[in-house]
Amino acid sequence: MGQGSYVICELDSIYKENSDYQRSMAELESRLITKCNAEWKPRTFALTHSLTPNASEYGRTTIIPAIFDDHNGVRLVTWRQLFTTAGHQLLMTGSQTGYTIPEDIKVAWAGIALPNKNQHLTEIRFQIGDRKYGRVDLEEIHLYNKPAIIFEEGLVIDEEESFDLHGYIEGTIPIMHDGYTGVWQRIVFLGSTYYKFYDKVGGNCGAAIT
Repeated sequence: MGQGSYVICELDSIYKENSDYQRSMAELESRLITKCNAEWKPRTFALTHSLTPNASEYGRTTIIPAIFDDHNGVRLVTWRQLFTTAGHQLLMTGSQTGYTIPEDIKVAWAGIALPNKNQHLTEIRFQIGDRKYGRVDLEEIHLYNKPAIIFEEGLVIDEEESFDLHGYIEGTIPIMHDGYTGVWQRIVFLGSTYYKFYDKVGGNCGAAIT
């Protein structure tokens, strides 16, 4: 599952027109639901009300930044990060000890959107558990208005499984006249989060998920 094939594309176009993308998303959803049904039984998926599951069901929502830590090891609140140095560096990890995803949370990862006016992230690589994925050059995204990298076969980041994302930030990092240094970049994960218990995701917006 998740062989590492991908396409760099215009996000609007695949949402509206690409049947292959729709099939890939449906397959990823089906795979996660089958996995959750097996591992979280007797709970079943709240198919018609995934944001409000009852006590015998599990739910689904967007991929929430607070599942991850940023490049400084600080829990994300939004996908927006400030980078103050150029070069190869850690971009994002699972938020728990050992870079792991919180217990009772499973992530269906479909791709990454990069909605930056000034794009400084030029290359990425990542690891899920003990599986390492090769480097991906992103400079093609400068050809698109709303660029994204979409996995042809979606990836699963399981609960309590380690995850890390590395990348290359292109310099020169600007230094402003008032001494302010850095570039802001949004690295937006596309897909969905499946949660066993509502309390995992039902707290205050921006709060940590543990």
